[in-house]
Amino acid sequence: METSLFYLVNASGGILLFYLVYWLFLRNETFHAANRWFLLGSLLLAILLPLVPVRYEVLIETSEGAKTGAHTIADTFKNIPVFKGAEESTTTFGWQQAILLIYLTGAAIFLLRLLTQTSVLIHLMIKHRVKSLYGMRVVENEKYGLPFSFFNVVFINPKFHTQDDLPEILAHEKVHIREHHWFDLLMIELLTVIFWFNPFIWMFERAIKQNHEYLADKGVLAQGHTVGRYQALLVNQLMGMQIIGITNNLNFALSTNRLKMMTKKKTSALRLIRFTWALPALALLLFAFAEPQYSYTETEITGNELVSADTQSEKQLTITGKIVSKETGEVIPGASIVIKGSTVGCVSDRDGTFTLVDTNPTVKADGSLSSEVVVSFVGMKTVMNSISASGSGVDKAKYTFKMEEAVQILYNPNYSGEQLIPPPPPPAPGKKIEILNRTESETPPPPPPPPAVKGEKEVFFVVEDLPKYPGGYEALKEYIEKMQKKIAVQKKVNGKAKVSFTVAASGKVTDIKVIEQDNDLAAKGAYMLASAMPDWEPGKQRGKAVPVKYMLPVEFK
Repeated sequence: METSLFYLVNASGGILLFYLVYWLFLRNETFHAANRWFLLGSLLLAILLPLVPVRYEVLIETSEGAKTGAHTIADTFKNIPVFKGAEESTTTFGWQQAILLIYLTGAAIFLLRLLTQTSVLIHLMIKHRVKSLYGMRVVENEKYGLPFSFFNVVFINPKFHTQDDLPEILAHEKVHIREHHWFDLLMIELLTVIFWFNPFIWMFERAIKQNHEYLADKGVLAQGHTVGRYQALLVNQLMGMQIIGITNNLNFALSTNRLKMMTKKKTSALRLIRFTWALPALALLLFAFAEPQYSYTETEITGNELVSADTQSEKQLTITGKIVSKETGEVIPGASIVIKGSTVGCVSDRDGTFTLVDTNPTVKADGSLSSEVVVSFVGMKTVMNSISASGSGVDKAKYTFKMEEAVQILYNPNYSGEQLIPPPPPPAPGKKIEILNRTESETPPPPPPPPAVKGEKEVFFVVEDLPKYPGGYEALKEYIEKMQKKIAVQKKVNGKAKVSFTVAASGKVTDIKVIEQDNDLAAKGAYMLASAMPDWEPGKQRGKAVPVKYMLPVEFK
């Protein structure tokens, strides 16, 4: 859902930029045909660029002795299904759901409006039948006073138009039909359904329809009709009302500007350079939507020289493959794939694929090559596999890694069953003392991690900041103890259960599921306990909020 909202916002920004280019530099020029293609092309660019971002490579160098943290951000996280077994359930309704509901309501209203208008015109075509007049398909009706075209059919009201007016009217509508202006209208009407909340999409619609009228006026006058008589015909239509959006209307945007445009001197071809103002807008959008693709090299410092840490051997092993979820089979983009004991690695693409080159693989006695590959992803169990190849020529190996979801176990001191013991809380800060004119804390800082034993290789891992319950771990213990007693007394529950839930990127507790239970009442009680939790401070991966799954054992007695 967040991805859809971000797309709508990004595409709306593109629509805004391109409309400003048109309004500032192009709307008063007589390049009506070029303006038509600019309006259509810029709309297509605005909605497609966020879907197909430009990818650029970022090269990161790390030293051999340096600690390697997470090399990627998990943009997506696979949640477990919501528990449906309990009768009592609560639904979280946040701001994202509210925005989505408002958006879908608006889109439904405008889609219904478009379908209604179209059905009315189709009904008129069936009721009055299509006739041939001056080589054109015409429907004579009494519902609408103004003439207009719908696809390749012209609608006229014989009560409001004399036989003398028909040549100019039909010549006008014939231009709309011949140049397929209905395609532009259909496209912009569908986009107004999707981007109805953006005022600039409605300005785009008006600009497209106005430009259609400029083109039709130009086409009528090119056929030899006099300017004065044609302008008088348009002025006579001012009292008519036409509100069907998907049609070309004779008197649309009829103003002094449109009348002046018929006699305006043709714009010099040199002013076509004004279309280049679209290039800065295009460059800005490409930059805004671009996505980095990280690659890593490792160097070690020997004296004052930088030397490659991965000594080039005579043979190398190229590993290609795909990262997928073991539970669902869906691809996992953004997973870290590295050679064990080094920082030589890569990140899986949008489709979960990767290519990794080990320039220093292990050469076995039979001449075959082998590499230990470690795959990590936030919220998933780390996978380690040995990949082998024959050892002849340019060696390649293909492998599919299947990753399982990882669960954080919450320790419950009031649970009598088997469970993991939580890590000790950080020591309280001691009082400050003065040593050699420097203020120090009595509590020493934690010691640095011990260096790796000689011959032992460092394994790449993913670092994350786990979610925090409001008030910390002690507050969470108090909440669990209080809710266990309350539910046991009020609901007369007795028994054990284990409940899993996800702390979403927003901090809300979602996707609650009871995975073990002594009885149905214990399952319902565990579900109630988890669903009543307040919002947490979300977990973060390199500063980006990500969802994290937990499992909590509870006991009612």
